[in-house]
Order: sequence, then structure tokens, then C-alpha cells
Amino acid sequence: MPSINELKALASSKGGFAQASQYLVKLPSLGFYNSRDLNLLCKATVLPGRQILTSDRKIGIKDTKVAYGYALDPLSMTFQVMNDYGVKTYFEIWQDSIINQASQTPRYKSEYTHDIQIVQLRKGVGIDTDLRLGPFVLDIDIFKSANVVYECTLLNAFPTTMIEVPLSQDGALVELTVNFEYDNWRSSMFRNNTNTSNVRALGTLINTVNNIIN
Repeated sequence: MPSINELKALASSKGGFAQASQYLVKLPSLGFYNSRDLNLLCKATVLPGRQILTSDRKIGIKDTKVAYGYALDPLSMTFQVMNDYGVKTYFEIWQDSIINQASQTPRYKSEYTHDIQIVQLRKGVGIDTDLRLGPFVLDIDIFKSANVVYECTLLNAFPTTMIEVPLSQDGALVELTVNFEYDNWRSSMFRNNTNTSNVRALGTLINTVNNIIN
């Protein structure tokens, strides 16, 4: 059985455990509508999975499974809704660009699909201290922002379903869940994503300023 010290050493070498709450989504801007608000208001989503499809094949006297393709499940995102209903308006605009509302005919796929990024973050290395440069004291607070460790891009995605929004007297906040289809997804890893070069640059700057002052 592995010891607790071995587990701690493993966690330290891998940058700690990934936290489900440390994520960010990046949705496309649609015309005049900037998606920054939606990126902040995404309450929940998932990283996509992938299923290898198999079929039966007889090799000699033995039945075996062989791969012939893969399948992707739709992906959902849940958003908090503000009083301007900008979240719902955004997806109404996007869906209106898929089907021409006047003629009820679909547009070309290239006209309404966009890539969507889902980013896994981890908390960065924090420095929060008072730094003295001659007669000056600076409050240094750097690297508090999270670092990107994994990014998944949904290729040629578009919203297929806006789930109905329940309204009730129980005082709950309004939320909107949207389902997306996409052609495929790809991932990127960002290893050793600590800003050590920035720390060295900060040290050089401090020494230079101190030399000038002194």
C-alpha cells in the first residue's frame, strides 16, 4: 500500500489535485454581443468524453471486438441568468443564425458553428508581501491568478437545445442550461505552467531599482 508521504510527494510533483471548480469557458462573440459575461456566468459544465465503437468479428473460432469508429455525446453548460437576460438573448441570437426564422430553412453549417474552449485551471504560485525599494514600500501581489493546465476545444460547436427555464416562488436564482453538438474535440496540456521566468524578471527589476536608488 502506498504511504501518505508517497501520495503527498506525488501530488507535489504533479502540481496538486485538479479541482472541479477551477475552470473557465470561452464562448464566441456573436456580432455586437461580447461573450465575456457568459464566460463568467457559466455555473457548470463537463469535459467531453469519447466512446470507441466496436463490432463483433470472428477470427478463426474466436469471437472478438474490433473498433470501427467513435461516438460523441452532446455537451451541456448551465449559466446563471442576470436581470438583463443577456445569457438567454445570446443563445436566442445564436439559434436564430442556425435556422432562418422567416423561411424555416437551415443555413450552411459554416455560418453558424464556432469553436468553444473549456479550460481547466489551477491556482498559481502566490507572492503577497511588502517590498522595500529604498524609501518606497510596494505591496506585491503577483501570481494570484490561476494557471491553465488543460484546454479542451469543441470543434464546430453549436447550441441545439435551450432547456426550459423554471420559474417558481422558492427564491431560487434563474439558470439556463444549453446543450451543444460538435464535430470533434481536441485537447492541449500545459505542463509546468508556473511563472518562474516572471519571478526571475521581478528579481532583476528589484536589484536594478535598488542600485539606482542607492
